Amino acid sequence: MDIDAELARYIETPFPNDFDDVVTTRRLQKARLDEGADPRGTPATSVTWSDQEISGPASSPTLLVRIYSKPSLPQPSGALLFFHGGAFVLGDLDSEHQRCIRYCEQGECVVMSVDYRLAPENPFPAAFDDGVAALEWLSANAGSLGVDPSRIGVGGASAGGEIAAGVVLHARDVGHPGVRAQLLVHPVTDNETGTPSVTQFFRAEPFDGERAQKMWTLYLGPDHQDVSPYASVARATDLRNMPPTYIVTAELDPLRDEGINYATALIASGNTVELHHFPRTYHGFDAVAPSARLSQRALDEQSRFLLEELAN
Repeated sequence: MDIDAELARYIETPFPNDFDDVVTTRRLQKARLDEGADPRGTPATSVTWSDQEISGPASSPTLLVRIYSKPSLPQPSGALLFFHGGAFVLGDLDSEHQRCIRYCEQGECVVMSVDYRLAPENPFPAAFDDGVAALEWLSANAGSLGVDPSRIGVGGASAGGEIAAGVVLHARDVGHPGVRAQLLVHPVTDNETGTPSVTQFFRAEPFDGERAQKMWTLYLGPDHQDVSPYASVARATDLRNMPPTYIVTAELDPLRDEGINYATALIASGNTVELHHFPRTYHGFDAVAPSARLSQRALDEQSRFLLEELAN
């Protein structure tokens, strides 16, 4: 594979990613993070954050979120509801802490990151229900957060991208008035895992087609039939009247084609879509190697999209 030379260095030691033993993988990933820089650590910034319990769905009455803001934000400001990656089974509020700081700082918006429930202990619709509840809470409490409830974006990375896309689709279906944009970063979208890129990168690092197949079984169960479009937005039959969307895909990613396919489907349904396909990059490159040149460019562009869509 022709991987960008700078990015290649970051995957010479594979990140723990064994979906046959999720509990051990979670522990190893946490230890790997703890060995490096504190995931809450950051260069000098005016962004502040706090963890808060909010009302969750009926199946889980409380939900932990992390809210990012800064003194210089316009009043009121836009807001981004964000869902971390982790194949529906891994990750927490620390996983993409630096990304959320950057979105707040450069995108000039409040960011609320959601610690949604993980599979396989909590399969679909748990994470989706958490996402819907988080959007409802953010909208209802916009005033106290200094947020304009008509300027809310919803975003996520990898599996978090699927949760975000499902929440946005549901918001469209119920007529939620405030969702202004969606940001989907190398998103999961298709439970059928039948695209050429899944086959091409069936065995690869840091994520591959084999793990993608296991991921869906853990999230939906081994015998899933009639999959809800809120679980897999590729199953949606009506994508009209969706908000402006920015989608990131990576050339060497098994999820590449489903991200491109979802962008194409949104465009065909008359929506405003910006698709940026990064060559010589792998799945999650901007999270695995955030300081790399290509990652910096990708993160800058994501923040720019938020600034443009949520500013007014």
